[in-house]
Amino acid sequence: MKVRLACFLSAALLCLLAAAPTHAQDRPGFLKSVGVDTARNNCWPEPFICPDRFAVRAPFVLMVQNGWRRQNLLAEQHFAEGDQHLNEAGQIKVRWILTEAPEQHRTLYVRRGDTPQVTAARIAAVQQLAGQVLAPGQLPDIEETSISAVGWPAERVDVLERKFESTTPEPRLPQAQSESDTAN
Repeated sequence: MKVRLACFLSAALLCLLAAAPTHAQDRPGFLKSVGVDTARNNCWPEPFICPDRFAVRAPFVLMVQNGWRRQNLLAEQHFAEGDQHLNEAGQIKVRWILTEAPEQHRTLYVRRGDTPQVTAARIAAVQQLAGQVLAPGQLPDIEETSISAVGWPAERVDVLERKFESTTPEPRLPQAQSESDTAN
C-alpha cells in the first residue's frame, strides 16, 4: 500500500514539474494576464452597458423610421387617376411634409404604380409641387416605395358614420318628480 502511494505521488510530482514553465520569461506574461483579468472583473459590467443599450434601442429606431415612412407615404388616393397629378389631398400632404414635419423626417415616399411610367409620373408631379413649396435650390428627398397605404376609403367611413348617426336615439331629459314622490 505504501509503495502504491509513493508511486502515485512521484507520478503526480513528475506531471506537475513537466507542466510547469521551465523558462523564467513566461512568468511576467502570466502575471500580466492575471492583472488584466482582475481589472476586467473589477470594471464589469461597465464595458458592456453601451453595446447592450444600443442593442435594446435598435428595434425602436427601426419602428420610428417605418412609422415616418408610412406617415409620409403618397399612395394612389393622393393622385388623379388619369394623368397621375397630385389631387388636393396629395398637395396638402406634400405641403405638410415639407413645411411642418420635423426636418429629419421630411422625406417623401411615393408608392409604386402599376407601371414604371406611372411611378415616374407620380415622382415628377411630387417634384414639381415640392419645387413650388421649397426655396429655390432646395431639393426634397423623394423615394419610391412598395408599402401600401393603411386605411379605409372615405366613402365607406362616411356610410358607417351616417348609419351610426341614424341609430342614435333622440336626447331626452328625465321626467320631473312631483313633491309627493320625493317625500316617500
